Amino acid sequence: MTDKKDDGQSYTFQKKARAVFANLIIPKKIKDKSGREQGKPVYSATLVEIDKVDIDAMRQIAAAVAKAEWPGRQLIVNREALTDPRNLQFPFKNGDERAAEALVKGKDGSFFQGQVVFDTRSGEEYPPFLSVLQGNKVMDLDGVSKLTLGKQKFYNGCYVVPKVRFKAYKSQTEGGIGAYSGVKAFLSSVLWVADGPRIGGSSAETFRAYVGGLSDVDPTGTGSDEIPF
Repeated sequence: MTDKKDDGQSYTFQKKARAVFANLIIPKKIKDKSGREQGKPVYSATLVEIDKVDIDAMRQIAAAVAKAEWPGRQLIVNREALTDPRNLQFPFKNGDERAAEALVKGKDGSFFQGQVVFDTRSGEEYPPFLSVLQGNKVMDLDGVSKLTLGKQKFYNGCYVVPKVRFKAYKSQTEGGIGAYSGVKAFLSSVLWVADGPRIGGSSAETFRAYVGGLSDVDPTGTGSDEIPF
């Protein structure tokens, strides 16, 4: 389901996905590779086990947003897009590469293997709307329930159905075609739907490589696939 707005296009997942990193209750600052905190606090979630229906739909939306911002530009979505200013970033990443990066750091990234990794975030002034599925009813969380039940449900490893907003983001260098320009996925709302095996670690780990290029206000295709326009 999509709806086009001046500030991007929104998409609600049709199937559940696994939040291997979930920082949805209290915004936290992201750490860089050296472990130092950077920028303003943010909410964030990194998703895997995403249904192909959702992946295909979101890739098309991301391509449409990029086409609107950079008409006629054909982009290669690969690892080099993180450092090569000729390319743009997208919120879809190669899980095998992410797993290898975790291994180098002495961390377990096995849950990334064979997956499309989808990184999302939102600034502290835009907290995602949270809900939980209880039986056949949806319970909205706010205030005390967000701090109590929310912390119990939205942990690393749970299954959720999110709504995200795709928006073009221009870096302040190279006329908006810098290494950190591209299309980000910002969290709008998240519905908890099921428990999953808990995962240790911090949600900030997954974003360390991207500090400096992500918007503090509101946030990556896999392999070397081209985004068709």
